[in-house]
Amino acid sequence: MRYDRFLVRASPASPTTGRSEVAKDRDRLIHSSGFRRLQGKSQIVGVEVGDFFRTRITHSLECAQIGRAIATAVAQSDDSHSVVEEPLHLPDLVEAACLAHDLGHPPFGHNGELALRAKMQKYGDRLFEGNPQSFRMVTYLESKFFGPTQTGPPDEDRWVGLDLSRTTLRALMKYPTIETPAMLGEQHVKFGAYRDPQDAAYFDWVWDGERPAKTFAARIMDVADDIAYAVHDFEDGTWAGMIPLYELLLENEHLIGLLETKTLERDRDGLFANGEFGPTLTALFEADELEYLRRVPFDRTRWARAALKNYTAILIGDLIAAVTAGGRFLEPSGDVARRIAVLKAMAWQWMIQRTDRETIQFGQRRLVERIFDGYWEHPEMLPRREEWDALERSSKPRVALTYRRSPRRVWPGKARLICDHIAGMTDGYARDVYDQMYRGTQRRELHLTY
Repeated sequence: MRYDRFLVRASPASPTTGRSEVAKDRDRLIHSSGFRRLQGKSQIVGVEVGDFFRTRITHSLECAQIGRAIATAVAQSDDSHSVVEEPLHLPDLVEAACLAHDLGHPPFGHNGELALRAKMQKYGDRLFEGNPQSFRMVTYLESKFFGPTQTGPPDEDRWVGLDLSRTTLRALMKYPTIETPAMLGEQHVKFGAYRDPQDAAYFDWVWDGERPAKTFAARIMDVADDIAYAVHDFEDGTWAGMIPLYELLLENEHLIGLLETKTLERDRDGLFANGEFGPTLTALFEADELEYLRRVPFDRTRWARAALKNYTAILIGDLIAAVTAGGRFLEPSGDVARRIAVLKAMAWQWMIQRTDRETIQFGQRRLVERIFDGYWEHPEMLPRREEWDALERSSKPRVALTYRRSPRRVWPGKARLICDHIAGMTDGYARDVYDQMYRGTQRRELHLTY
């Protein structure tokens, strides 16, 4: 197998510096502007609420640490040779994929994603989703290299984002498929790249004629992401008093019933088909580290904080050990998958789908939608003015009919340009743009650099 084919980049080769190609990719990601902006994007609890809660950047760093630990444990397995030639390069590759996996998430997390998806469907007959946006960030939006590439016609210069190697781009793809028109009518659709011409060309180059498939490194990254947000959201929720851990440890029947209902509601794989919820919850909470938290509600004393931190650290260690047993990578299944599912259900029940958050979630979606509408009606407000001018000269919108048979303008290029700009915003930047756009106020200098 020719590994140099996987390590090739879209641009002409750059000088070697003693680092492996995947280590170079990891370093480019850490130093990128898109990665820095993750510090201002919410994980679950808004960044303006307090400085304790995880943000997208702390989640990405913790995901990378877990991914690196898994990769180190299984680097000597035969499976590692499908993505790297030297086993010692696998941890760098997985770390790079973990650092990049959330780059495309918009402000306000899932709420922003829903708002941008609705606008892209309406004005562009296209979709928005965090995973292909991450791919677009590292292959186009980030400013690293412009010039002749291997991803299109020989005489066509283009931006290639961070110019990552093929093997890292493959590791980034949890969903190695490209958007199709049929996906417009689907719910909860996941894919790896948009069908916009530039994205499709880069996607084809990444796979180089091979059938796209989830790689060994991508599988590790996906599991590391699952472990990170399942355990850390539980920790954040308990610390904030949102997840009622004390009552659950005391076996409050009402709360356990709510958790079981949410767990079963989200169980698409039949993990709990035979009544495994009760034993799973019991096993999850039998750790000695929880003994202090059984005596008093979480009160943020030093003892309580230490108990919670030690419990989640041991839990992460146990999950890593379970998916690396015998030095081979194992997809979570059985009890391991059930423990992760119960932890996720706690976050959904008491942090994500709280009734007292419905108002703010509605407001976040409306804020993103109105920013999009403002740019659509007055694109001269876009900071990337030269790109809008070039787009306006080169293409014209077409007219489509809505379900009410009234005409609407469909302009995929314009919609994507606006969507790219909004998706790159931090939560605070989006609020400031909204205030400037609709209230005529300005709190700080508004510059967003890709």
